[in-house]
This record gives sequence, structure tokens and C-alpha cells, in this order.
Amino acid sequence: MSHTTSPAPVHPFRSRHRTSAGRTAAPVAAPANGDAVSPAIPTGRAMWAMMALMLGSNLLASFNQSLMNIALDATATQFHISLSQANWLVLGFTIVAATVITMAASLLKRFGIRKVMMFGYATSLVGSLLGMVAWNFPAMLAARLIQALTVGLFFPVVTSVILTLAPRSKSATLLAINSGAIGVGLAFAPLLSGLVLTYLGLRALFAIPLAMSAILLGLGFFFLHDIYAREDRPIDIVSVVLSFAGLAAFIFGLNEVTRTVLPSVLCMAAGAAGLGLFAWRQFAIAHPLLNLAPLRHGRFVFGEVLMMLGYMGSIYMSLLVPLYLEGTAGCTAFAAGGLLCAPILCYAGACFLGGRIEDRHGVWPLVPLGFLVLLGGYVAMEFASARMLVIPMMACAGAAYIGVGLVFPTLKAADLASLPPAIYAHGSSIHSTLVQIAGSVGSALFVGIMSADTDRLMAQGIAKADAYASGFSHTLLIAIGILAVTFVGAVVFGRIARQRHQKGIKSKSKPATTMHKA
Repeated sequence: MSHTTSPAPVHPFRSRHRTSAGRTAAPVAAPANGDAVSPAIPTGRAMWAMMALMLGSNLLASFNQSLMNIALDATATQFHISLSQANWLVLGFTIVAATVITMAASLLKRFGIRKVMMFGYATSLVGSLLGMVAWNFPAMLAARLIQALTVGLFFPVVTSVILTLAPRSKSATLLAINSGAIGVGLAFAPLLSGLVLTYLGLRALFAIPLAMSAILLGLGFFFLHDIYAREDRPIDIVSVVLSFAGLAAFIFGLNEVTRTVLPSVLCMAAGAAGLGLFAWRQFAIAHPLLNLAPLRHGRFVFGEVLMMLGYMGSIYMSLLVPLYLEGTAGCTAFAAGGLLCAPILCYAGACFLGGRIEDRHGVWPLVPLGFLVLLGGYVAMEFASARMLVIPMMACAGAAYIGVGLVFPTLKAADLASLPPAIYAHGSSIHSTLVQIAGSVGSALFVGIMSADTDRLMAQGIAKADAYASGFSHTLLIAIGILAVTFVGAVVFGRIARQRHQKGIKSKSKPATTMHKA
């Protein structure tokens, strides 16, 4: 994420005075332009307390993001709407989150860590309160859109703070712990959501993030500190509108394309045009909302495309597998969430393993192998789901999640390493944005197709369980086709990366060889 480097301390953090709020603060120097600047970084216990708060913040963000994945069937049933309409609780969330991610760097520079994070806690709190009292589907959708502001802010900002605060010897470990916190949220959100949904109902789901938001908001008053220089940086509203409108129009058309083809295609075209204008504007204005300079590097673009396709695989499992378990296998939401917990934990473990392998051996053959494992898991899942073998099917899902875990962090590291250091942070922001876009596209494509299939089949008199099974099989075959193409691309990407790595080793060894001969 793009931000200014933190300023040098004026004096040790331990010597700062106490404010009336009881938090530690540094004397503020006033620069010539009148902007407030925080002159120091917390150390010791204050630093570790803020670090723990950052990890808790990403745990909240990941929980908010996956809160409704297990609840689409219950939402469609309770509000008497289609699955594609219920899916807007996920789609709208990711569209807003992606838009806010593009603004996060500018907001951080303008307002500082403390205001940005406190605003994130407050929006999560307000959105959760609205969700608990939602009187109809639009009110619940509004609650999700408000919660999405938190995710859009926290994911890029927390990573930036960890990299700034962490001692050099512990930065990699703390980033891995941060990924683990996100993984814990992703793993246990379906389990806890399923438990609450089964025994307390749909609206009670929002009580969990409500409690988490209230606790973090209270802790934020004491443990949040501004650590970056401020800039009076303008936020380009036209870019914000183009980003949001383009994403919304494209995803809406994709979600409805199986129902009304021509209007949906026109909507997707309008959305693509809006996103194209957004990209053009970023190169044309002095202060871009999202610096797109990394997109000039072909290897980065190639790797990010593969990353998006791999991430869509995990989105498929987090949304479509629960629909199968509840709609076809007859599981309760709690049982479905419990069955999903182990495969997602496999993903978290594979992320850590993939990172260690990439550090030692590079992306070859790790990336192609990861996509092969993912593809094999999907193919096996097709056979198991067709025969209603729930436990073997979840084992296949676990294998597929391992493939995603091997691919996702490895590609991120390789893509960012291919960039010049000066634009590394901008590449990280683009990566975070593309993750949200991939989630939106995957959700719209797969849930939209499954919803159209089930609605059509149920209108013909076919039982709900059989209609869900047919829709699941149809979408799974599409996912397998996409992953087969992606695997070929991953082989090409891995071989190119291997060749460049070998050339780099040879070029580094030449001077030493010459000196030895001399």
C-alpha cells in the first residue's frame, strides 16, 4: 500500500506525556503547511499492543467478509427472493470493499492511522446494528454495504502498519501471523455463523461482529497511534465514482447474464467502459486514486491474472459448497459450517507451507503443482457430489483448498518481487483490489448460474435437492474448464520465472569466477 515513510522520532516514545484519554501521545510538530504530523513510532509494550490491535482488526475484517457465505440459502428462503438476489449480500459487499481499497492509501495519508481505524470500527458497529434489526432485504443489504467499508480500509492499512512497526527480524513472522488471523476468521466464520443461524436466526448473525467491533473501538482509544506523516492529498471523486459504478455495472450484468442475456451483456459492456475510463484517469491526473504503474510490467500482470483465477476457486468453495450441503445434502447451516472448517484450515496451513517452499526453491514447480492439486480436487469433487458422498466430497474440497493455499501467497510474493522497489507498495494495493474483484466476479458467475439453474428446474416441478445438485454440477464443470486453462498458463509462468531465476544466478556468479581466474 502506498504511504509516506514514517518520520524519525523526536524523542523516545516512553517519554511522551499522557493525554486525558489515557493514551500515549507524542508532541506534535507543525510544519509550514499547517498539517499535523505524528513524529514518532511506538516502541516496547505500546508497539506490541498496537500490533495486537491490528491483528484483531484483520480478524474482524475477515469475519465480516465471510459472514454471509453460509447464509445465502436462508436469506433467499426468509425474504422470498432468488439465490442471485440473495447473493448481493456478497457481491455488494465486495464491490464496496474493492472501491474503498483504491482509496485507502489517500485516506491514510490525509487522516492518519487513528482516524481511519476508528472510522472502520464505527462503520462495522453501525452496519452490525442495522443488520440485527433489518426489517427487509434492502435493509440487510445496506447493513452489509456499511460493513464493507471496514474491510476495504483494514486489509491494506493493517499490512502497512505491520511492515512499519515490526522489527526487521520479525516482520516476516508477523506478516505470517497476520495471514493466520485472516485465515482463522475465514475458517471459523462459517462454523460460528452456521451455529447462530441454525439456533438463533438470520439477524442474530450480526451480533458477533457487533461485539467484536465494540471491543476494538474501545481498545482503539488507548492503543492506536498515528505513525505516518500527513499530507493534504486530494481524493479524486470522479475516480471513486468510476470505480464503483464500473464494478457495480459489470458485476450486475454478470450475475444476471443467464436470465436476461442482451441487457446483461450491455450492462457488462458499460461497466467495462467505466473501468477503462477509471484506468485511463489514473494515468492522467496528478494524484491518482490507485497508482497503476505496476500494470506496465508484463510478468506482474500475468501473475495477477493467475492469482485472480486461483482465488475464484476458493470463492467457489466458500459459496457453492455450503449451498450444496444445505440444499442437496440436507445439512443444517451449523453442520455445513462445521464441515467447511477443516478444509479452510487446510488452506491456512498450505499458505504457510507454500511460502517456505517459495523462499527456498522459487515458483517452479510450486505454482503449477498448486493449480494441478486444485484442479484434481475439483474433478474428484464432481464425482463425489454426484454420488452424494458428503465426507469424501469435503476431503476433495480440502485438497482443492490446499492447492489454493500453495498458489495464492506464492504468486503474490513473486508478482511483487518482479516490480522495481519504488512501486512495490502500489503493486500491493493493486493486488488487494484485484482480490476483491476476483471475489465479485467468481461470486456473480457461479452463484448466478446456479441460481438460474435451480429456479428453472424448480419451476418445472423438480425437487429443490435435485435442482441444487444439478446447478452445483453445472457450475463445477465450468470451474474445472477455467482451471484447466489456468493450469496451462501456470506452467508457462513457472517456466519463465525459473529461466529468469537461473539467469540471475549465472549473472551474479560471473564476477566471482573472473576474479578466481585472475
